[in-house]
Parts: sequence; C-alpha cells; structure tokens
Amino acid sequence: MMSNYSVFKVLLLSLALVGLVGCHVVDLDENGEPIIPMSAADAELLKNMTPNAIADKLWPSIKKDAQHNAVALSSIEKDSSVVSFVRFQGVVSRFDESKLKTSLVVNSAGYDIALQFGKIIKGNSIRDAASMISFNQFKNQIQFAQLSKSLNKKAIAQVVKPDSSWVDQPVSVLAAVTIKANKVMHAVPLEISKEGM
Repeated sequence: MMSNYSVFKVLLLSLALVGLVGCHVVDLDENGEPIIPMSAADAELLKNMTPNAIADKLWPSIKKDAQHNAVALSSIEKDSSVVSFVRFQGVVSRFDESKLKTSLVVNSAGYDIALQFGKIIKGNSIRDAASMISFNQFKNQIQFAQLSKSLNKKAIAQVVKPDSSWVDQPVSVLAAVTIKANKVMHAVPLEISKEGM
C-alpha cells in the first residue's frame, strides 16, 4: 500500500509529464534568443502579397538569420547535401561576365564557388536557407518559386559589384549556397568584401 507521500509524488510526476506534452521546443539563435516562427496571421497575409512585397517584408529577418546562423563553409562535411547560409574566406580565381550572367569564382575550403551577380540568378538557396520560410505559408508553387527570384534580386541589388580587378584578391563572403555531391551550386552573396578593405 502506497503512502500519501508516494501518491503525491506519482501525481506530481504525472502532472509534470502532462505539462511537457503540450510544450513546444523553440530553436535558439547563437545569442540564446528564441527564433520566433511566423504567426498564422502573418503567413495568411503573405498569401495575398506579391513576391516582391514578400521579399521586401522578409528581407531584414533573412539578413539577420544569415548573419546570426551562417556556418563556416569548412565545417560542412564532405558528401553532405546542404542548403545553408555560410561564411568563408578565399581567393578569387576568375571573373566571368556575359550579358545576363556574371560570376566571381572563389577558391575556399576545397571548393570552387561561383558567386552569382548577373541579371539571371539560378537556384533557391536564399529562400531554402531562411529559417522563417516554409512552403505551406504560400498560396501555391508559383508564388513560392517567384519569391526565390525576388529574394535573389534583392540580394544582388545590395552587394558590392565585383569586376575583373578582384581576381587573385582575398575576399570574405556571407552567402546562401546549395551543396550537392561535393559541389557548391547556386551561390548567392549577401555580403562580400575584399579582405583588408
């Protein structure tokens, strides 16, 4: 037969477990602050906005997300498939420019990273790396895809435009990248500077 004290302990433990079932674990940023997910009301508003307006609304949060949560490129394990914000330093090996596409190729951490700067920016790296964006917040696949293009344009509009004088120069970069089969693809810079500037 259990004592009153034992019954009380079992009851208290049961209540604690029931309380934990209703808890939601919130991710923390590098400063220990909670990353607050978008509310249902905010997500509903997005469904009626143009992709450019959504990009304008989310851009400050995306920049903060990238600055606080970027990982070192060298820390990504080989053979990983990753979409992430990354920081790296490297040396510019090539500047490629055509009418629509411009890229600055940077050697870093064993990768050749073609940072895109032109009118055509491929991929969804920014959209998919951003922690506050998920497909179910959008009206349809088209709106979700168009947001990617708007975010890419927003990023390119606010970074320094390199030229051929950057070749052989050391640079520091914050970028959104997609990595597959040990290749960095669809790299879009959010910040780039020559080291020592």
